[in-house]
Amino acid sequence: MKKVLESRIKILSAVILSIFLLFTIKLVQYQIIEGEKHFESSNTSVVFRQTLTASRGDIVDAYGTPLASSQLVCNVTLNRAYLQSDQLNQRIIEALEILEDNGEDINDILPMEKNAPYSFIEEKQSEIAWVRNTLELNIYATEKDVIEKLGERYSLEDIPRDMWRKVGGIRYTMEREGYSLSTPFTIATDVSEKTVALIAENSRQLSGLEIYDTSKRYYEDGTILPHLLGTVGVIWAEEYEELKNQGYGMTDTLGKSGLEKLYESYLKGTDGSVQIERNMYGEITDKQIIVPPKEGDTIKLTIDYHLQQELNKILAHQIEVLHQNPSKEWGRDAEGISAVVIDVRTGGILATANYPSYDLNLYTSNYNDYAADEKNPLFNRAVQGLYRPGSVFKCSVALAALQDGIIDENYRYTCTGVYTYYAPSYMPSCANGNAHGSINVKQALKVSCNCFFFELGRQLGIERLNEIANSMGMGVKTGLEISERTGIVSNPEYTESLGGTWHVGNVIQAAIGQLDTALTTVQLATYAATIANEGDRLNTHLVDSIVSIDGEVVYETPVDVLSELPDKNDSYRIVEEGMLMASTEGSASRFLSGLPFGVASKTGTAQVANDYYNATMMAYGPVENPEIAIAIIAEKSGNGYMLAESIRDIFLKYYELKDVRQYDNWHEILEQREAEKQLAESGEGAEEIISAETLPQQNTVQTQQPTDVPVQ
Repeated sequence: MKKVLESRIKILSAVILSIFLLFTIKLVQYQIIEGEKHFESSNTSVVFRQTLTASRGDIVDAYGTPLASSQLVCNVTLNRAYLQSDQLNQRIIEALEILEDNGEDINDILPMEKNAPYSFIEEKQSEIAWVRNTLELNIYATEKDVIEKLGERYSLEDIPRDMWRKVGGIRYTMEREGYSLSTPFTIATDVSEKTVALIAENSRQLSGLEIYDTSKRYYEDGTILPHLLGTVGVIWAEEYEELKNQGYGMTDTLGKSGLEKLYESYLKGTDGSVQIERNMYGEITDKQIIVPPKEGDTIKLTIDYHLQQELNKILAHQIEVLHQNPSKEWGRDAEGISAVVIDVRTGGILATANYPSYDLNLYTSNYNDYAADEKNPLFNRAVQGLYRPGSVFKCSVALAALQDGIIDENYRYTCTGVYTYYAPSYMPSCANGNAHGSINVKQALKVSCNCFFFELGRQLGIERLNEIANSMGMGVKTGLEISERTGIVSNPEYTESLGGTWHVGNVIQAAIGQLDTALTTVQLATYAATIANEGDRLNTHLVDSIVSIDGEVVYETPVDVLSELPDKNDSYRIVEEGMLMASTEGSASRFLSGLPFGVASKTGTAQVANDYYNATMMAYGPVENPEIAIAIIAEKSGNGYMLAESIRDIFLKYYELKDVRQYDNWHEILEQREAEKQLAESGEGAEEIISAETLPQQNTVQTQQPTDVPVQ
């Protein structure tokens, strides 16, 4: 028994000794034989993170049709994680050979010509100053001084001299954009398939030069809402100092104007990150996504894409009609036009357009041409343009007089063609001295009698006129999300601020929408919608809601009543009936009387100068149960009833779309109808052009200033 125990002890001791010996050998191997290798590995392995850029959120219409979306494109980047520093200049040269051969745009912001003699680009003075400062040169440094400094700063001595400008320009741009292990440099964006294929085929020889899938802003139809959607662009150097603390990189893009800028925080999304581990030999040993990127939210607008598309065509046709009329009085010199269509029930804008306009897809490439165009296609006339409203203002005057009991439905005024209250010093007239005889308020709206409203304005006074106007949405903010002009309603303080003198007789010119009153098209549409809603002015808006990528509604625009003017003395019914008479019996009747529903409308002819007038028109309908309100303003276009055809066409398109959308396949129906329309238009049968002789006559205004009327 003792011998067995001793034998077992010897075996156990041998096993322990063997294990100890094995560990000793391994330790010697790791610490002595391979110690240097493992030491270098442990000290040269690098772990770092790179940003994964989130895709920008979409902007869609009320039915989900994309207006601004993100399109997948390929960029070429220089990634320091895969590239040794001593290879950088050579890799840039190799990249340039491929990119230039394929006609790609190179990301090079150095403000010098790329070919000898490398002159400064004079229009980039601020960037020239930045270069001199960055390179620590004096303010008088020449192009040659810059080239020499680039060679010294970026170790260009080992590359051909004729490449110093190109490589140096890219190295300078890389430095400006913060090129580092965590921030690759984009050397070219949206490159061709041929470029992608060449780089992919030579990936082993071009380590560090990568194809990176990303997204850029894309517009299916760049002519839809360009002024409102706005633009996106790269971050400017002066912006970066502030934006870098908000999570932006130097190479990021952001909204620069319009809705793109206003809703940047929603559209941007949340960037993710990828962790990369690289050993001492530059080899990637591990790569994993730490935080996946989250796409930006979707901005859903109140806009109807198909109605908007049609509105663009309607305005273009309207200008064509005006231009082909033989007399300047009827708009032969028409320059610009804008329109706004509002949902009366919600205050949401269904469509808004300007003519002339521009294409967002061509904004960058054609910017200089757009900016130089005398007709100013970049100007958002509907929201930023201020125009005298003319006779459309008379509806608010009629409402005020009815509300205050100054007149009633049966009140009559005898128009002799000349207003004589301030005679003989000041005697303004109806257009062409037309005498309308004994008329009531509804008839006065139908024929747009100046003298009738001169009298109402005098009795109401300027304060009451302005109070009603403001409650209707004139001279105040409408609630629109983007920047809008407030507008002006005539008042003594404003006149005096311009160096003029206010006279009591000025109020009668204000009462017909003249003098200093100047409004936007969106204000006129809001005004029309407020009458339709019997005094409830809703917040005019463009955004319906904001929805996350997960389908969660992040924000929904409330329907707020911004001001109220309750009905008194049946004033809204009476004014509506007068506006309906203007559509069925007045100057607009040629186009509006035959509709299968009632439209309340009012036209205006606003004198801008002695030789030309702007045309204005507003309408809402159907009067039986109002759904939409419309306003149109056309520059140098003569009488307002010239716009009645466009009003009719907007109503017809709205109801056509409403009817089609009852069907599940309404998209297909609309596509088929559009195809049939294009086929028909390609055949015979030109559209009728309106001539001055075929149109009815309407009042213009007399704007003699009542400077000699005594103050009462």
